[in-house]
Amino acid sequence: MLPHRLPALTVVLLLLVSGCSGDDDKGTSPAASTGPAPTGTAQSAPAIPPTVKVSPYLDVTSSSADLDAVAAATGQTDFTVAFLLAGNGTCTPAWDGRTALDDTTVTAQIDKIAALGGEVTVASGGATGSYLESVCTPEQLVTAYGSALDAAGANRLDVDIEQEVPLDALAEALAALQKERGTAITLTLPVEGTTDGLTDDGLALLRNAEAAGVEVTVNAMTMNFSAAGGGWGRAMTLAAEAVHADLATVWPDRDDDDRYAMLGVTPMIGVNNTGGTTTTADAAYLLDWAGQKGLGFVRFWSVNRDNGDCDDGSVDAACSGITQTRYQFTGQFHDFAG
Repeated sequence: MLPHRLPALTVVLLLLVSGCSGDDDKGTSPAASTGPAPTGTAQSAPAIPPTVKVSPYLDVTSSSADLDAVAAATGQTDFTVAFLLAGNGTCTPAWDGRTALDDTTVTAQIDKIAALGGEVTVASGGATGSYLESVCTPEQLVTAYGSALDAAGANRLDVDIEQEVPLDALAEALAALQKERGTAITLTLPVEGTTDGLTDDGLALLRNAEAAGVEVTVNAMTMNFSAAGGGWGRAMTLAAEAVHADLATVWPDRDDDDRYAMLGVTPMIGVNNTGGTTTTADAAYLLDWAGQKGLGFVRFWSVNRDNGDCDDGSVDAACSGITQTRYQFTGQFHDFAG
């Protein structure tokens, strides 16, 4: 609201000189479409697309998941393609650090998602490998992210940080990327346990992003932590609640509903690397809680593991290690979208 009125003629002249901006020039919230309205996005910035409500992770360098079969069995067509890393340890974006952005195996998967009518989210980082976020300058990182987004025909970025990175530089790059492209940005962060919430580095990254003016959603990795008693499904919800409490320390001006709407959860289906096994019953418990709380989105690692190809309790990139039907978890998560 203007602090005082200008004479009518002055107002007219100002409008003629500066022009009028329509709604198309305004950014929108990166939170899920059911989430809160955006704050702090400049009118001149490109619009930020809504976060996809259900977008399970897909190892895009692998052909172990038949996307046509997934869509036919479950209706799921939106996927988060992973992981973008530093090619040969340099600031060159490559899938899994080895596969070029235009590799035909990858482009075939991305084209299939588009053909199914789905949306792609590009994920960088992950559990292992050389991070772009560690080897690129902020300016280089903006370019690297942009190249990958363009190659995938996407404008949604999931930054999975499980290693030490220069937090100030990453926040600077994300702010520049969002200002330039209107990219929806999710920060995927590990949890320490049922009461501890995010790691210190994870909280610091959120504070840096908030200070840099980046609108983000926060994806709690409800996996690979110790939990005593009460069942694994409940343990995952308690861990997510601890992350929700963390968000209040970074965004104290937002209410509980807004903070739930900017929060997502990602379990590792089946046998986890360390601690916990996510059964289909555990997934149902987590999804029921997420629906009650109004979480903005859910994901899981990974569609490639969502089958009954092994039930021996092993940890394998291509199967869950438990007894299940093919794409059973995908169907459960797809139903979360309503």
